[in-house]
Amino acid sequence: MWEGDPKPFIARYGISKREARRFQCTAEHVRARCDGGEDSAANIVAACRACNGLRHRRKKPPSADDHSVHVQKRLAEGRWLPAHLRAVFAKERRC
Repeated sequence: MWEGDPKPFIARYGISKREARRFQCTAEHVRARCDGGEDSAANIVAACRACNGLRHRRKKPPSADDHSVHVQKRLAEGRWLPAHLRAVFAKERRC
């Protein structure tokens, strides 16, 4: 994830500004504000823009723990990122 200026992240991974946007660091409310969640350190975690948005677009958003399990499963299956981005990040892990 990145915060602030996306240019170093874009240069490091050779991706577009649009692609980098999904990895922007956001504040994710574990318990959503609309469900009574507070703006407190205990209720806020770092999450990429994609994870934060996808969780809350569902009719009934899953709990933070359930969503974490879902993301980890998809990552393990190689199905969380689009194929071209998986290749970009896999290349760095080999270095």
